[in-house]
Amino acid sequence: MVEPQRTSRQWLIETGSEDVRIRCSYERVGKQIVRFTVQLEIVVDGNWVPVVRYDNAHGFCHRDTLHPDGSQDKTPLFPGDANDTFTTGVEELKASWQVHQARYLGELHR
Repeated sequence: MVEPQRTSRQWLIETGSEDVRIRCSYERVGKQIVRFTVQLEIVVDGNWVPVVRYDNAHGFCHRDTLHPDGSQDKTPLFPGDANDTFTTGVEELKASWQVHQARYLGELHR
């Protein structure tokens, strides 16, 4: 029997704002995602900066909420397998990018 091929893909999702984008990437074997990142990025002082990231690094699915001081809050997520968490991350960031952007910029300008 032939082993399923490992494939990878990377792309950007535009949000409608020139200063906000969602960066997506995954590696999968067959139809199963084995590694993924979904990251909201905003422009700060001319540079793209990560604000929120969903991934399965460190052996579990989680969300990192990133702060301007370099700290981050790691929240474990259990919506299902990596495929489900990837989809959840994309949909949540598409729906809530303005909230995440406002939070980060508010923290930056304290």
